[in-house]
Amino acid sequence: MRVLHLATTYPLHSADSNATFVASIAEGLAAKGHECDVLVPWHPDLQVERAGGARVIGFRYSPVRGWHPWGYAQALTADRKLRPDAYLAAPLAALSARRSIQRLHRDRPYDLIHAHWFLPNGAIAASALRGTGIPLVVSCHGSGVFLAEKHSWAARMGRYVKRHASRITACSADLADRVDALGVGPPATRVPYGVDTGRFAPLEERARAAHRPELAARHGLRTDALWVFAIGRLVFKKGFDVLVKAAAAATREGADLEVILAGAGPLEGDLRELASASGLADRLHFLGAVPNVEVPVYYATSDVAAVPSVHGPDGNVDGLPNTLLESLSSGVAVVASRVAGIPDVLRHRDNGLLFPEGDVDALAGHLVALANDRQLVEDLGMRARLDAVESLDWEHTVARFERVYERACAHAGSGA
Repeated sequence: MRVLHLATTYPLHSADSNATFVASIAEGLAAKGHECDVLVPWHPDLQVERAGGARVIGFRYSPVRGWHPWGYAQALTADRKLRPDAYLAAPLAALSARRSIQRLHRDRPYDLIHAHWFLPNGAIAASALRGTGIPLVVSCHGSGVFLAEKHSWAARMGRYVKRHASRITACSADLADRVDALGVGPPATRVPYGVDTGRFAPLEERARAAHRPELAARHGLRTDALWVFAIGRLVFKKGFDVLVKAAAAATREGADLEVILAGAGPLEGDLRELASASGLADRLHFLGAVPNVEVPVYYATSDVAAVPSVHGPDGNVDGLPNTLLESLSSGVAVVASRVAGIPDVLRHRDNGLLFPEGDVDALAGHLVALANDRQLVEDLGMRARLDAVESLDWEHTVARFERVYERACAHAGSGA
């Protein structure tokens, strides 16, 4: 099957951890024999030569070579609102993407178009395919549905997408319910993201014993403390302020912690100030952006992974954080907030620990319990790893998308 994926965000290169789930879907389908092209906004750092089997195509939308504000998580300010220049770029990007879809399909027809993000890409693809009969699958990853819930103009676009999509997928049950509530159309099929269980895996005891002192020396960590690792863009909805406050409270109760925070973003200064004010400055280590190839080692050498996601001030929230799946697969004890799609895959006191969204005291209590019970840390990590291998590997996810494709093609063929 020839498939064109339309994405707004994609890893710019092999070391980039941004939107790796889109790459994993396209490359996983390519590995199973499908011919996959990925259409993304042009960016000066975009490397189109990939080893994963999917062809990456960048479409140009800017009249000025040095101006490219669309896509790659750069259009939002602190992940809360569109930058003014992104507003200006939006119609140019939409028109260019639409024309690129039509040109590529005319040159060598596709069997199916797969748009990632409900808005804007679902609407762009639906417009480009109007009257062609080509099936359209739209995958909801969070932000597009949020826009349709908050703005009347986006709600109208969302209803247009639902009328023209052959199939809609959502990465969590919460997101599926929300997109179903937007209007008439195919019910959303829940297809959770997967994780590369070969890449994100526990280290053998000897390898871990070698890596941990090396990282400790590099970052000034104490090897005998409980290492709590968190990774992501430093923006509101990641909830890292909750983690900082909770870790500070846990240390005041005697928990011996080292908090390792990987990622860059506009809130780094605020988080540093918060750590200093709460007495955690000497136990909180900012790594900045970590090369993608090094991320698995940080997971596997840590004791705990924290995913403290929250709704941002405007209500935006991650659908199903990749960091949650990577943490489970790495075989560490996971603590995460009970929000959005996280409870779909994390079961309290089975393969991890859940706490109410934004509840500093509850998270602090979990950190104290883990610091005082290393057997609990080990048991939770073991069950997390088993669960990831059995049900969260990318092979399962890719197979689910194949079934969605089959139903979309059958839907289009029936004229329904």
